[in-house]
Amino acid sequence: MRFTRYHVVLVIAIIIGTLALMWKSIALGIGGVIFLLTAIALGVTFPQLSLFGTFVCRGSNDGKRVALTFDDGPDHRSTPALLELLHHRGLQAAFFGVGKRVAAHPDIAMRIVREGHLLENHSFAHSNATNLFSVPRLRTELKQAQDAIHKATGIAPTCFRPPMGLSNPRVFRAAREAGLKVIGWSARGLDTKLTDSEEVVSRICRHVDPGAIILLHDGNIPADRLVTTVKTLLDRLRTLDYEVVRLDHLLNSNK
Repeated sequence: MRFTRYHVVLVIAIIIGTLALMWKSIALGIGGVIFLLTAIALGVTFPQLSLFGTFVCRGSNDGKRVALTFDDGPDHRSTPALLELLHHRGLQAAFFGVGKRVAAHPDIAMRIVREGHLLENHSFAHSNATNLFSVPRLRTELKQAQDAIHKATGIAPTCFRPPMGLSNPRVFRAAREAGLKVIGWSARGLDTKLTDSEEVVSRICRHVDPGAIILLHDGNIPADRLVTTVKTLLDRLRTLDYEVVRLDHLLNSNK
């Protein structure tokens, strides 16, 4: 078992609980419970805290370089249009694919890899209940996605992004057993909720800095909106003198 920030939180909560018992302080005991629950809620929701394990949310800040990542595809309605744009711009991205979508569209998965992009693991079914799964269930989810991607492309992913970015100790255990690095983000546009491309891009650019990992979606996003958003973002990044590099290149510069 690896010692994480979550274990530090548990130790602090135990100390508070012990003191509450010693001093017979109900208020202190309640405060300890609130502290623990709040810390867990924040850790589940915000990958950048890396509460339960190493959640890689950015690369090196030694240059104005950022990485584009796209979740929830491949989507036959939008991913091909995105690939055309990236090919035209000469850029490579990381696609965190849903295993069952890869199995349904192996031709698009193969195209992603063939054109020099990364195709990584985003679970098999992308269930909203993933963060409640047991370790055996998570192992199955990750393996099924790994198998689907390998079957379609001949390449096994090395990275995993949990659905919706939610995590807990079980997620990190399953990913570690599968040999997968857990990837988060440092700038996202909330493009599954916001429909105005300019608003999405402005939100991303407020959080972009050297080494940023940018999160967008190619799954379930209309093709025209996706292309407009990415075009606008790429133009804005160029104006800000940022270079877009592939995720593994951004992360390897840390070494």
